[in-house]
Amino acid sequence: MKSLQSKIVLLMIGAGIILSVISCTQDPKKPGYEYMPDMYRSPSYETNSPNPLFADSMTSRKPVAGTVSRGHDFPFAYQNTIDAYEVAGKELHSPIEKSAANLGEGKRLFEIYCIHCHGSEGKGDGTMVQNGKFPPPPSYSNQLKDLPEGKMFFSITYGKNLMGSHASQLSATERWDIIQYVQTLQKLGGGSSDKATASVDSSKKAAPADTTKANKNSDKK
Repeated sequence: MKSLQSKIVLLMIGAGIILSVISCTQDPKKPGYEYMPDMYRSPSYETNSPNPLFADSMTSRKPVAGTVSRGHDFPFAYQNTIDAYEVAGKELHSPIEKSAANLGEGKRLFEIYCIHCHGSEGKGDGTMVQNGKFPPPPSYSNQLKDLPEGKMFFSITYGKNLMGSHASQLSATERWDIIQYVQTLQKLGGGSSDKATASVDSSKKAAPADTTKANKNSDKK
């Protein structure tokens, strides 16, 4: 029995030596024999070719649930329900700073995506309403003057009543920019939109340069 075991061990050692010798070579064009090559180079399939590894035979696979494309916004944390709408109004706040740049961008985007229904002053008298296409939406400076920014973001994201979702057209930051401008319309209280425009324009103006030193230097010449 021991002699048989010894022979088996010797055979295995011998086989290992032979395999090592024939697998090694100095010729770079002949790398030797590969055992279990799939461990080194996984078999690949063309994008739209049949694939026997999956039950549906499709090589192209859908992204994992919850995957967010690079450069895109993360999924909105609130479900499209009435209760979530109310919660968003209480706890959702703008992450962007109050600045002239953001306010000006919000005005620009408002005039592209919102003015045709809400009107230039946010009174619900846009051209679509004047032409009888839609009933007037509530006025920002009247019915919606106290609407929280969280509810506004919720409505732009999901849509509300006759207004459809704008999440595919506007990034989250752009939606907040618009809301920052809409907040100026909420404060108009029936005044002219020139006030809102003036607040945007005045915030963009830089402080006048101090020319005292320049004048003194010119006097010395």
